[in-house]
Order: sequence, then structure tokens, then C-alpha cells
Amino acid sequence: MTGRRFSLVTLMLALVAIFGLAPLRAEPNHIVATLVAESATPAPGKTAMLAVAMQPESGWHGYWSNPGEAGFEPRFDWTLPNGATTGRVSFPVPRPLVIGGLMNYVFEGPHALLVPLVLPQGIAAGTKLPVALKLDYLACTDQICVPQRAELSTVLTVGDGAPNARARFDGWRTKLPTPLGATAQFERTGKLLRLAIPFPTGATLDKPHFFPATNGLIVDAAPQKFGRDGDWLVVELAAPEGAPQPVSGVLSTGEGRGLTISAAAGTVRPLPSECSALSAILFALGGAILGGLILNIMPCVFPILSLKALSLAKAGGDERSARRDALGYTLGAVLVCVALGGAI
Repeated sequence: MTGRRFSLVTLMLALVAIFGLAPLRAEPNHIVATLVAESATPAPGKTAMLAVAMQPESGWHGYWSNPGEAGFEPRFDWTLPNGATTGRVSFPVPRPLVIGGLMNYVFEGPHALLVPLVLPQGIAAGTKLPVALKLDYLACTDQICVPQRAELSTVLTVGDGAPNARARFDGWRTKLPTPLGATAQFERTGKLLRLAIPFPTGATLDKPHFFPATNGLIVDAAPQKFGRDGDWLVVELAAPEGAPQPVSGVLSTGEGRGLTISAAAGTVRPLPSECSALSAILFALGGAILGGLILNIMPCVFPILSLKALSLAKAGGDERSARRDALGYTLGAVLVCVALGGAI
């Protein structure tokens, strides 16, 4: 069990989608799906890219491959030409969205899911290749969720593979997470999962978030802590006991940017805790107070205080002069201390 919490309405809607039951009243899809091919004339024996372009209505969102603590991921049912196969679906970098205390991994604007289509060898030029898709997915607002189904199709013609929609696909590819190109490390300590990700100090990082590839790997709604250890980015995540392995996912590094992470077991240095930082501050403050006390009883300082006190006592009956000297001494001492404190 992964500890998901569903409202009764959400659970009923999910069951409708899973078992293929039609809703009582047909509604237009709140996220419109369109099937697009990068090349209308794919070459035999090559891989052609398809895209399922998703256009949500304002206020609606769709879900990533791991939906988080609510919702469900899109489901694909392909009808392909003989010998053709599809590969793994590539999703863009999602964003976190908390609704009712539940963490959702979503897309709130236009986005595309890219799918490689592998064609068999030996198909004659000019052969028609019908491709059809039944797509089940969930469209939600912050109030309701509605199961959606789209039946999409296109007809390709075997040819030279020239990409007639390259610019559009290149734009969608920029939204996909980039492979890290190195292996991260993870370490489990009780209910804490630490990740150390190779990430240069000078690289751009804006509002980072780690999206686990597997549901139940972490406590999705728990805060995520980030820190640096040289050229490593360290992430501390709350994780349930017995969480699945391996550890993989996507690290969001900024709006629409991210890295695909795969981590191996290792040793990860913990981030400084808030308690240790407070202890350091209190230790420094105590040292400063102790240093001040030692300074004021040193032979070069302590007699000066007594000499000044004697000087004030000898001021005689001139009360105005004594008050002036006392105020001047006090003001001078306070200003010197303020100046030293400001400089420090």
C-alpha cells in the first residue's frame, strides 16, 4: 500500500475509467488530445516520432506518468500496422500541485507526450500505414476530476522519412528532461532518503523539485530539502519504510527544465540540520559574552573603570559638570560598542 488517500468522488471516477463504464452524461473533453506525426512519410526500418498533443482548458490539468497521491497516468491502446511497434512514452517535466493536502504531479498548460514508432523493414514505398490510438486520461481542476477518452488516428505513407513537422517537435523536445549523464547516489536512513546528484556549483537551479518515477518511493507531500556539497546537489526526502528500489525520477531545475536521475546505493553526507545551525549561533554568542567578560577584567581595562569612577566622584559640588561627564562617557561607550558590532 502506498498510503494514497482518495475522496469518494475521485475513487468512483477512477473506477469508471478503469472498467470502461460510460459516464451518465457525455461531456466534451476538457483536455483536447491530437495525434501528430513528425514525418508523414516515414522510412521503412526506421523510427518515426509521434506526439499526442494535449490542450487543457483554462483551470484544468492532466497527469504525469507518476500522478502522485491522486489521479492516474494516461493509458495508451494502440492499433498499428503489421510489424510496427511503439516505444516508451516520453513525458515533459511536470510541476507539483497540492490540492486538499494531496500532492499531484501535473501539466497545467499545452504539452505533448512523445512516442517512438518503429517500422519494420521491407515495406514498399507508397504503402499506407494507418495508426490509431485509444487514450484514457484524467482531467481535473482543484474541485473535480473527469475521466476522458480520446480516439485518435492518422494515416502515414511509407517514403523517405523527411520530417515535415520538425520545428513543432523540436519545441516539444525542449520540454523533456535531459539525461543526467552520470550516476547519482542514494542512502536510506530510517524514514529518510538522501540523494546526491552531480550538479556543478555554477549551474542554474531555480525552485528545484524531485519527482519520483515510482509511486510510493517518497512521501510525496512532505517538504523537500536541498543543499550543496561541492559539485553535488544533496536532496533529503521523507520516505516510507520498505520503499521500492531502484531510485529514479526527474529533478526539476527550473520552469520547464529538468534532468532524468538514476541513483545507485552509496554514502551521502547529510545536510546541516536547523538544530545544529542554532547550536552554532548560541555557541558563538556565548563565546562573545565570555570574551567580553574576560576583556573587562583584564589589567589594561579594569583600572580605567575605577579611575573614571573616582574622577566623577571628585567632581565636587558641580552637579552639571558631573552629569555632563557621565553622559559623555556613557554615550561614547555606547557608540563605540555599536560601531564595533556593526563592523562585525
